[in-house]
Amino acid sequence: MKNLFYILLVSTLISSCIPLKQFQEVQDENRQLEYDADVLAKENDAFRVDNRELSSEKKRLSKKVELLAQDTARLGRQNRRLQHRYDDLNKNYADVLLGLKASSTNNTDNRKLLAFLQELQEDLQRREDELIASEQALNDKKRSLENAMSELDMARQKLEEQNKRLIELEKMLSQKDDAMHALKSTISDALKGYSGDELQVHMKDGKVYVSMEEKLLFQSGRYNVNEQGVAALKKIARVLEQNEDIDIMVEGHTDNVPYKGRGELKDNWDLSVKRATSVVRILTDNSSIHPRRITAAGRSEHIPLDESNTPSSLQKNRRTEIILTPRWSEVFDLLEME
Repeated sequence: MKNLFYILLVSTLISSCIPLKQFQEVQDENRQLEYDADVLAKENDAFRVDNRELSSEKKRLSKKVELLAQDTARLGRQNRRLQHRYDDLNKNYADVLLGLKASSTNNTDNRKLLAFLQELQEDLQRREDELIASEQALNDKKRSLENAMSELDMARQKLEEQNKRLIELEKMLSQKDDAMHALKSTISDALKGYSGDELQVHMKDGKVYVSMEEKLLFQSGRYNVNEQGVAALKKIARVLEQNEDIDIMVEGHTDNVPYKGRGELKDNWDLSVKRATSVVRILTDNSSIHPRRITAAGRSEHIPLDESNTPSSLQKNRRTEIILTPRWSEVFDLLEME
């Protein structure tokens, strides 16, 4: 189930900074996704706890049913023994009555017979009372057994439903993970002509990252994509337009050297946002990718890959990342099912 942790990381996609009027809108969406991810994590934990509790309850009820069945069998045997004893006593009582009526002995013998008959009748009544009590206990056990069986059936049904949903969830997550690995492979194949110091394709937390160095896309301090970068982005766009269930985040990153340019750009924030926007336009203008699938974000200098401030680390930090994330709406729908 390790793929479940992918859900918790969906919120990180919209934590970017975007320019001007869209900034607050992206922040609101980010907060909503963080809330949704938190709710999803809690529901998933509760889901597992419920499943464990149901399994435990099933075992408890199964044991209860077993004990009740044993008690029922024992009471049934006892009831049959009492019934036989009652039948024997009843027969003896009838025989004594018959003998008494046919007897021609004296009064002393008759008194003895009557005393014996009285004792026999009292014993018979006591046995009959025991038989009635035993039958009542047996009926009570039978009702308890029926109730326990009903509870067990309900627990078993609920457990089966929970297990079915867990299997569906695992299958869904596995399919998404396989799809993301396949997507990574397809993009890597499409970009085989580029060296490792120009771009890299890797997976992290269930997402595919296409990290492109500054020199592949832009001149220093500029945000217009050069011809080599446009060619690479067109190849990526052709892959992404075939994967409509993938959301796309384009993040611009700079180093920590203050921007000293002029014109409409004020600082590294503006530069990172402009670069992300330029990449988004090329992706959408050269494919059928719907704009609602894609977000442009500026990260400025605040998420460096290397903080050593050497020339090579500064170069590494100046990058544009295309982050590809599967949609999780069907996973949320499955977890929200009653």
